[in-house]
Amino acid sequence: MVSIVGNDSGFVTGNPPNTVTDTPVADPVLSFTFLINPTWTIATPPQFGTLTIDEDTGEWVYTVDPDDFSDLDDGELLDDFFVIRVRGLLAVPDEGIFPVTDTLRVDITIEGVCFTAGTLILTEGGDQRIETLTVGDKVMTVDRGLQPIRWVESSALSPERLRENPAMRPVRIKAGSLGTGQPERDLLVSQRHRILVRGPKVELLFGAHEALVAAKHLCSWPGISIDTSDDPVEYFHILLDNHEILTAEGAMAESLYLGEESLYTLSSDALQELAAIFPNTATPDGMGFGRAARLILREFEARALA
Repeated sequence: MVSIVGNDSGFVTGNPPNTVTDTPVADPVLSFTFLINPTWTIATPPQFGTLTIDEDTGEWVYTVDPDDFSDLDDGELLDDFFVIRVRGLLAVPDEGIFPVTDTLRVDITIEGVCFTAGTLILTEGGDQRIETLTVGDKVMTVDRGLQPIRWVESSALSPERLRENPAMRPVRIKAGSLGTGQPERDLLVSQRHRILVRGPKVELLFGAHEALVAAKHLCSWPGISIDTSDDPVEYFHILLDNHEILTAEGAMAESLYLGEESLYTLSSDALQELAAIFPNTATPDGMGFGRAARLILREFEARALA
């Protein structure tokens, strides 16, 4: 027998921003057997994207179809999946060679990046509740000091919708769980909102002083978990001229990053509004809205920090 070992879920994020990839391994179940000439194929293709797979190595690449994302409401999730298959010959000492096969289903989720209502953002006038911020207000950034808000968007989710879509539930980062005063009080963000992490382990593993990690991928850390309360949630996007690091409740978190995956989650009206605000900026057909403020860690990379 043979078993596929690899990620069974993925998010459309990172670099490049509109793809997600993994290289699974075909692992013989019994240690004294070995697999000959494994061949990888697509058993079930995705519905909302395209999938390629290297028949020799098993490396797959999922790419979002932008046409399927252009009509999504802000903050809405779209789930997709595909199935990959490996076939080969299993050599069993003293018994012979036998054909074997296995499949792996991979679930893909695309989600926006948001703060929740009530979050205190450091601004020109001090900490201010995010829902009171408007276009033109200046927020403090780590790299460029005070920067004006260019666009704000919000979406409210009812308890019923949260129960139906658990991936929409926020992550609660308890006060002090990222270090002293980080955050100063509990911080709630969407699961894909990236938080700045730093420390010797980050530099040792990734050669960078700091990195951004999706909140969901920090849930193995003490004090960080998916919030399962029955309260409604209102998410807020804050867009600046560049991808920036903001101070939210005393912790460092990203502003909205309009890489291609985020552009695809916005509604047509939102895209038209952004086109009017940023007439000279690339569209989803191009390179998005510039570079990420920090190295963005993928899920398996973030797990190494736990």
